[in-house]
Amino acid sequence: MHLYKYAKVLLLAPAIGSALIGIAGLLLGMALIKGRGHTVDRLHADANSKKTLVATEQKNSVAAFNSASMRGSSLPVQETAAANGAQILIAGSHARSQSVSWQPKLAQHRGSEAHLYSALFKEPIASDQLEFLSQYEGRPANDVVHEQRLRDLVNKVAPYAPFHAGLDMPLPTVVESMFSTSTQPVEIREGRYAMVFGRRTPNARGRGFIWIDMKEGIALGGIFIYPSNGEPTPTLTIFSRQVSKESVAMSQFPSAFVQDLTRWASLEGVPPVTTRYFINASSKKVVLTHDEDFCSRAQAAGDSAETDCNEMNAKAANIDLQAANFLEQTHYASNATIRMISATN
Repeated sequence: MHLYKYAKVLLLAPAIGSALIGIAGLLLGMALIKGRGHTVDRLHADANSKKTLVATEQKNSVAAFNSASMRGSSLPVQETAAANGAQILIAGSHARSQSVSWQPKLAQHRGSEAHLYSALFKEPIASDQLEFLSQYEGRPANDVVHEQRLRDLVNKVAPYAPFHAGLDMPLPTVVESMFSTSTQPVEIREGRYAMVFGRRTPNARGRGFIWIDMKEGIALGGIFIYPSNGEPTPTLTIFSRQVSKESVAMSQFPSAFVQDLTRWASLEGVPPVTTRYFINASSKKVVLTHDEDFCSRAQAAGDSAETDCNEMNAKAANIDLQAANFLEQTHYASNATIRMISATN
């Protein structure tokens, strides 16, 4: 009996051993697979975590960039992102960064007028000192010219320089004399841009104005006359006591002023190409150059008369050259006349 049992065990042992080995292998395999599953899950979790972090950083960097753009910052997106410790790494980030890179340019464009104001005009007038102009709207110039507040304003705008309009007079006096004979009402556009108009007798054909931006506290004036003693004619002279630059072009002026000046010139019959001067705070008279392109203007208006616009450009260049020669010979005097040239020859 004992021999039978041992023999039976011996006969069954290999099968049992194999079975035990198989079970052990199966358990080990399951353990490895389970462990690998945990590892894969952990790797996916880590990858998703990193991807979420990068996406959050990108979102924060773009938000910061947009905020900086609204404040007028000109930092490129790479610098703004670096400042926030972010790196744009996920797919599609390059295209997204390109889509926001134009915003500082727009911000710069929106701020260009403000920058122009501060760069060109000095000592702006406080807005509360200009509120009285709202009371003048619709009233004729020859009525409000007697107001002391308007006279004070004219003295702040017009340099106290001699100006030749038939005879030599201080420029503020010339402006007031034009206001005193004008029945044109005071205009205020958009509740901000005020214009007081002046007009001399019909025979003299003199016209003038004062333009004020009541919000920014800046002002310019202009006089259009027909000199008759040999100097270039007709002439349009722009002036401002707030401008000290010795070289000024029309493109440097605020767009609102250019718009109102163009409208006024059209109504008063001022030629689009005429001798133009500018008198600055130090009473120096310089050429106000024609830096506009009449062909570009004609093209924008749908006018195909290319020959005419080319002739206007050539005429403008010639007029600017003649005006520059005239001022050089008269030493840039604010009351320059042809007699000054004759006296020095």
